[in-house]
Amino acid sequence: MDKSKRILYQFPLSLYCEKTRWNLDAKGLNYTCRDLLPGPHAFMAWRLARQRCLPILCDERQTVGDSTTIALYLEHHYPESPLLPNDPIVRQQVLKLEEEFDTLGDHVRRFCWSMVVDSPEVSDIFFGFTGYTRWQQILAAYSRPLLRLMIRRTFKVYEPRISDSWLYIQNALQQIEQLLQGRADRYLVGDHFTLADLTAASMLAPLIGPNNSPWSDHRIPQVAQQQRAELRARLVGQWVWRLYHDHRSHPHDTPHRVTQEQL
Repeated sequence: MDKSKRILYQFPLSLYCEKTRWNLDAKGLNYTCRDLLPGPHAFMAWRLARQRCLPILCDERQTVGDSTTIALYLEHHYPESPLLPNDPIVRQQVLKLEEEFDTLGDHVRRFCWSMVVDSPEVSDIFFGFTGYTRWQQILAAYSRPLLRLMIRRTFKVYEPRISDSWLYIQNALQQIEQLLQGRADRYLVGDHFTLADLTAASMLAPLIGPNNSPWSDHRIPQVAQQQRAELRARLVGQWVWRLYHDHRSHPHDTPHRVTQEQL
């Protein structure tokens, strides 16, 4: 299928959009990304899928919203390179972990934004992607107070929520390390890469900052550098790094390269 006929409406920096991009790439599917401007995106999202959140995938067959719903849709319609096992018991284990780690993303997102929301670079962090037009980036640069307010309200970036989210993250890190049983070369369920691994790694990537992710080191302020170094030294950090290295192609290396269409 021509990639122009499969469109992913997204925010480049969104954990859940990264999850869906990885999902599409793992399936070997061509697609085009369209980056929407936060706030006004809600009108397009509602028109496309009667929802206000991204990602939304417009495929030849239908329009699907929500990263988990998209993942199940892709498994059903594109069974090649499966991310869900055939065995019903093992499949249920993967889906249970996928659901748990999908929820983890809310807490990672809140905690990460708490470290950068007051940074002078907040607009650059949010909008510094080629998919945004120059006028969108200029508009963002002059609307930092509004952007900060939107981030705080949308992601509930305030205490005690931030502290609660950090505790949730710590518990999730321990859970993953228990499942790995001391080895960064293991997978969460069975001996193969599954949707559970993809989801957990996508949700933790902003904390770890793998090179081929939207959260490389130049996008985080100095205050987060030490914490990132500590997480990379842990087993779970090494595991996320390995999954990105082994299962997440660099955009310029993959034949299914994501191209950005400006709106």
